[in-house]
Amino acid sequence: MSENALVSAAKLRAVEQACGRLFDEVPCYISIQDREFRILTANRKTWEDFGDCLGEFCYRVYKGRSAPCPECPVARTFADGCEHSSQEKIFDRRGLPRDVLVNTRPLRDPSGQVLAAMELFTDVTVQKELEHRLHDSLTRFQNLFDLAPCFISVQDRELRVIEANRRLMENFSWRLGGRCYQIYKGRSEPCPQCLVAQTFQDGKPRCGEDVLVDRSGRSVQVVVHTAAIRDPRGQITGVMELCDDVSEIRALEDKLASLGRLVGGIAHSVKNVLEGLRGGLYIGNLGFRDNKPEDIRAGWEMVERNVARLSRLIMDMLYCAREASPRRLPVSPAAVLQEVFALYAERARQTGISLEAEADSELTLLAEPRDIHSLLSNLVGNAIDACCSEEGEGKSYRVKVRVARQDEQAVIQVEDNGVGMDEETRSKLFTKFFSTKGPFGTGLGLLVAHKVVTEHGGTISAQSSPGQGSVFTVRLPLQSPVAGAAPTATRGTTQ
Repeated sequence: MSENALVSAAKLRAVEQACGRLFDEVPCYISIQDREFRILTANRKTWEDFGDCLGEFCYRVYKGRSAPCPECPVARTFADGCEHSSQEKIFDRRGLPRDVLVNTRPLRDPSGQVLAAMELFTDVTVQKELEHRLHDSLTRFQNLFDLAPCFISVQDRELRVIEANRRLMENFSWRLGGRCYQIYKGRSEPCPQCLVAQTFQDGKPRCGEDVLVDRSGRSVQVVVHTAAIRDPRGQITGVMELCDDVSEIRALEDKLASLGRLVGGIAHSVKNVLEGLRGGLYIGNLGFRDNKPEDIRAGWEMVERNVARLSRLIMDMLYCAREASPRRLPVSPAAVLQEVFALYAERARQTGISLEAEADSELTLLAEPRDIHSLLSNLVGNAIDACCSEEGEGKSYRVKVRVARQDEQAVIQVEDNGVGMDEETRSKLFTKFFSTKGPFGTGLGLLVAHKVVTEHGGTISAQSSPGQGSVFTVRLPLQSPVAGAAPTATRGTTQ
């Protein structure tokens, strides 16, 4: 053999040795298999983790199976001579599972025929474990995100909602990429003093209160919190907005405030009644002392008027607290109106207010007589108060009551030309304990009127404007309403 041939042979052996070392040092599982899936050779890592596997079937070594695996990538390589890949789970000699990425490649003879297939397993067990942990963390985070009892959104700099929790999606007309002001309020432009925009500007959290409108049109009072979301470099990529529904708390606060006003109003009314009683007693006692019958009569009339005021106040309170359903007896509104006018005749005379009536005397409805009396008494009394509240000279004041039939309803209208009401005042009518008389009223009058109307299946509305007086319209069914019918109340518009 020539010297050049010897050198070439030595180089070839060195390359084969280097390839063998590389084959053993590769940090993967490598095996070469024949068409019967017997392992012809394997690298060192395969021997270390799976034992002596030469001549063994790969499916028995790697998976403890007694038959070839379905969809075997080695079988596909023998079938079409191409490379294939898959993901598998194999078990080492200790029975520990390993997640692997499988790649197969054909080994050919000089003529191109596939003699064997090389199968390479890349162990991705750690990566798979990390993926599972990440997936579990994301799932837990999403569950917490969805189960939070508030409305949560994540917004970009264009105020587009890119993430939303379940409660937000259920309560608002939500769509991915919709602007927050469109979703929360149905607006066409951003809200003034937007807390999210402010947080995008300086990255500081914000807190405030706002009113949202849900998909049913209901106003939702919320406390709003914003917080910046940053990337690893500290750049703000989004802002999380959390809206906590406090509508029930605010409603309770309003009720408590109204209750406080009610207590104050009642105390003020009782104080006035007590002052009137003391004044009547004083005048009466002077009359007895000086033997002046006219003083005795005047004092006694003062006592009677104030006892009647106190009686009406207490009866209104008891009526508001009553839960029993009213009786259904034939009632003539015209006759009840005469009684009410007689009750207020002296006061109207003293204040120069004209009481006028247009009543159908043949009209009869089925109702509780005392309730209809309370209804008319409170509405007429409020109308007189409205006339007395206006400061003006040379104006003739009147209170006019109309009672008529329209189809199957009795329509009662109480009209005055007194001080009137603005839109804000009208919007609060028929709410608990709201008074149009400020600190001098209890709010019980309109509350009683509303309760009477609703319990009898009717409606009550008001039309008014400042300085032009008011018209309260009551509609009551002539027959007993259907059981369970929902009564309504409306507030009307400006005259």
